[in-house]
Amino acid sequence: MLTDHSTKPDTRERILQAAFTVLSRQGYENTSMKDIAEEAGVATGLAHYHYKSKQHLVLAVLEYVCQKVELGMPEGEAGALQAFEHTKTMMREMRDTHALYIQLIGVGLHDEAIGNGVREFIRNDRANVEDIARQVLMERNADTAPARPIAGVVWAAVLGIMVQSLVDPEFNVDEAIDTLAAMSLSAVYTAGPQA
Repeated sequence: MLTDHSTKPDTRERILQAAFTVLSRQGYENTSMKDIAEEAGVATGLAHYHYKSKQHLVLAVLEYVCQKVELGMPEGEAGALQAFEHTKTMMREMRDTHALYIQLIGVGLHDEAIGNGVREFIRNDRANVEDIARQVLMERNADTAPARPIAGVVWAAVLGIMVQSLVDPEFNVDEAIDTLAAMSLSAVYTAGPQA
């Protein structure tokens, strides 16, 4: 029987935090609902009460991870520079979050529900980068049409930098992000010939 204490929001949050911790430590394939419940200090049945399956819990963790990496809404070139600085800080301070995120991208290639969650995050994050790119282009009185492809390239570069920082301890994240910022903010976009 569930007690009043077991249904409180802090129990759900404790399970979510435990899931993040265990998934970060053990990986998706090596984590069970039992492992997560033990980490949270609750019965496995209670973990299932709050999250119907490991998949549902992982999607909640993905949402939690995405909230941790949101940049806010900076404006114009100054905002873009602020976003790049924030990205450097996140790369240094959120390694577990990034490792889990990269792993969930891989899981999402074979699990439709996880893949849908990952795709939603990618689209939202890329849209935020597109908004920043559009603001920079407007600030320069330039055509804003390239904002979308610029966002795709910047997002992909940040993801690549994230992977490199995880697999190569000698990789200089700050240098890579600074270079990406310089390239992104100094690029002149001209549309190539249409096929």
